[in-house]
Amino acid sequence: MVAVLWIASIIAGSICFGAGLLALLSNPRSKAALFFLFAMWAAFVALMAGAMHPLVEPRSEDVATAIGMTFVFSILLAETFLWQLTIFFPVEREVSFFPPNVYGALIIGGSAAAVALGSLARVEVSELEGVRISSLGVDLLVLYPTVMTVIAMMFIVTSRAGSTLVQRRSGTAYLIGLWIFAVSALPFVFEEEAGGPFQSGDLTLSSLWVVAGIAASGLVFAVSIARGHIVLKEPILEATLSSSKASYELLHRRVYLVEEERPDLSFEIFVDILRGRCFDCENDESFPCESLDCDACRLPCPCRECDKYTSRAQGLVVTRQYPKDIRNRLYIQTTPIVWLSTVPGKDHLDPAKLNLLTDTLVSFMERSENGAVLVDGIEYLVTSNDFPRVIKAVERWTETAMASSARLIISADPRAFDSKEMAVLEKNKEIITPERADEWRSAPR
Repeated sequence: MVAVLWIASIIAGSICFGAGLLALLSNPRSKAALFFLFAMWAAFVALMAGAMHPLVEPRSEDVATAIGMTFVFSILLAETFLWQLTIFFPVEREVSFFPPNVYGALIIGGSAAAVALGSLARVEVSELEGVRISSLGVDLLVLYPTVMTVIAMMFIVTSRAGSTLVQRRSGTAYLIGLWIFAVSALPFVFEEEAGGPFQSGDLTLSSLWVVAGIAASGLVFAVSIARGHIVLKEPILEATLSSSKASYELLHRRVYLVEEERPDLSFEIFVDILRGRCFDCENDESFPCESLDCDACRLPCPCRECDKYTSRAQGLVVTRQYPKDIRNRLYIQTTPIVWLSTVPGKDHLDPAKLNLLTDTLVSFMERSENGAVLVDGIEYLVTSNDFPRVIKAVERWTETAMASSARLIISADPRAFDSKEMAVLEKNKEIITPERADEWRSAPR
């Protein structure tokens, strides 16, 4: 039985560590992949310690204690790293350690908690019962993985709103493997009185159950990563063809009101304008970029020679969504994003300061040569100001867009306004809805 456990533990440990290496090789420079590798290494160490436990004689108290504590610490650290990587996955959050922000404090505090709780566990050695993990240690090995898995699930679920289809699929596949890892600890519940499945001299099938559960978890992770169902890397700028034109034919000096429950179509149109060539461009040498100042750019872009628009499309976003999530999801790198938030910070703007927002938009549209402006968050502006005041500001934006060469896209949820307010909001604007989006697409060229 001991030989079987040894072989099973080596195989399971190799699967876990192999999954960690595969994640890092598939997603180099990814913080999530690095944390996953740490977790799989800790699982490998735990499996090796668990396999060695039955071989230790009760007389070797120091060795037995060291191996037992290694097992406990490794399991707790593995679970800690597995939930901590969800801070960077499937949507990466900004982490600061000096000084620590909320996420930095969670990583530091979570690691310290694992070490502190692990030190509470004890390994008891006696001639009659052999080597066994204390009752408190068994409780920790049952409760800690469950709590950590729930925390990881909360992070992944709260990331779904700002994630792509690939990221949501990755999060789901990851949770499956994580719960299998947590369930593998269930035998500890049934054998607590007997000292747990790693009690020396009295091996049971539950020992193999734990090893098999961790192996199954590692196998799910490895297969999912290999097949691309779990993608731990950060979004990178997609390669685009230099000859691709904008799909949506939105004219300059116009204001477009996109009526939708979520601003998905608005961002799709905005990014299409920003990263594609102008829909009527005939110069196949032009290429996508996010230039704000074409005069300062030294790249050989033929858009500077364009007599019609004189530059690439230059964008500005005003939104209620967190800017970094937008950049990661839509691959927007340099385009300025103004976050409507009461939290102080760079490029943050209090929605109550409507005049300041108007000055920002008007200034951008007046100085841009080929501007595209997206405003997402009209409903939030109304809650911080009264509706007539917001309409007055929107009319100012509309007049500026018509007097300049800009295109203004406003996303609004019709459910947030009554019929009279929507009628006022729609005045002097082109109306786009998801159901009729194809009407605004340019003909294939």
